[in-house]
Amino acid sequence: MESEPEAKQPTRRELYERVWTTPATKLAAELGISDVAFAKRCKKLNILRPSRGYWAKLAAGQSPRKDPLPPGDEEKLLGQDQVSSRIDFPDSSRSLHSAARELLAALRSAKPDNDGLVKAKGPSFPEVEVSKALAEHAARCVSTIIVSAERRAVSFKGVRRSYGTAHFEREREELYLTVSEKVVTSKRQPTELDKRRPPWEWETNVREVSKRLTFSISTDEYRRGRSDKRWTESEDKSTEETLRAVVDGICDYYIERDRARIREEERRREQAEAYKREQEEERKKKHLDSIQATARQRAADLVIAAEWWRIYRNACEFVAACEGRWRDSQELVLTADQEDWLRWAREHVESLSPFELGFPDPTVDGEFDTEAVPFGGPYPQTRKLPRPPTMPELNPPPTQQYSSWGHAPDPKPYPFWLKYQRR
Repeated sequence: MESEPEAKQPTRRELYERVWTTPATKLAAELGISDVAFAKRCKKLNILRPSRGYWAKLAAGQSPRKDPLPPGDEEKLLGQDQVSSRIDFPDSSRSLHSAARELLAALRSAKPDNDGLVKAKGPSFPEVEVSKALAEHAARCVSTIIVSAERRAVSFKGVRRSYGTAHFEREREELYLTVSEKVVTSKRQPTELDKRRPPWEWETNVREVSKRLTFSISTDEYRRGRSDKRWTESEDKSTEETLRAVVDGICDYYIERDRARIREEERRREQAEAYKREQEEERKKKHLDSIQATARQRAADLVIAAEWWRIYRNACEFVAACEGRWRDSQELVLTADQEDWLRWAREHVESLSPFELGFPDPTVDGEFDTEAVPFGGPYPQTRKLPRPPTMPELNPPPTQQYSSWGHAPDPKPYPFWLKYQRR
């Protein structure tokens, strides 16, 4: 029995075309889901549904307006539409994202370290470490990245705990953004004051901020992994181009995660189908083995019944020979003990006959149609007659297998009395 293949789910474009050509109730019944589940699926896929008067106008022969299919999450991630691919760099701090405004306030209130850098990290904005001079520029860049990523279906979420850091999230996959300004060490010429001291005491190394931002993304909040990606501002590229590369890197990560998720679902589906096929093959094998076992048991019952019949005939001949011997030696007169023994022997011999067990019965002991047996049973009845003590097993168990360095014991010799039976 082959399992029926599962119905293929329509794509987003196919579902959109069917939504505007088939009523929702009928379409939900075709997909095997409820109206509420169908509405949730359309909302999740960002598919606009017809208004209430759409079908009435369509039935009246009119041509109502059909809303176009909005770009999906994959199209937004790829930046294929004009809206999601736009990069808007704010001119001032008034139009910043709320997270960027909180970041700017935290940077302005922070105390610089020995290198002149201020650090801000909070539950509503990403981690940033820059100089006071680039604080507002860093806030604008963070605002641009967050707004552009949200246009491309990647949300920026804060955390409730006070020690956490806000991050990008999509399908429960977190990605952390870090903005930093490097400190560059340069050499300077020794001054006259330095030359008055020994050379090993000269302080010619000067640490200065680079005045260029470095953007990095990581899946680890504490950046313990080595899979971080970094982009640094340069004179060859404008700030907008650098920020576009950062947003593309964020979206590329989620695109790859989506594709990996699809591959994993496909792999699990193939494994489930392979498991179903294996189970079906196993059931078929068990069904065939049960039919063959029934046929073998009936054939074995026939051989066993024939052996019991042979034993019954030999026993009858032996009892008759005993009676004749006694009568010949005693002038045809039997004693009471001899008559009792002959009566007991004949009663016991009759119990050895297969006819006493009702064998054979053509409906139970004969051939049967294997094609008429239902899959999985019930299977034809078998007797499984008791094996005579003089008869070896018809299907002996397999011999034990030994390794190449082991020694297989010699088989036991066949009983002489059983091998050379007197017929």
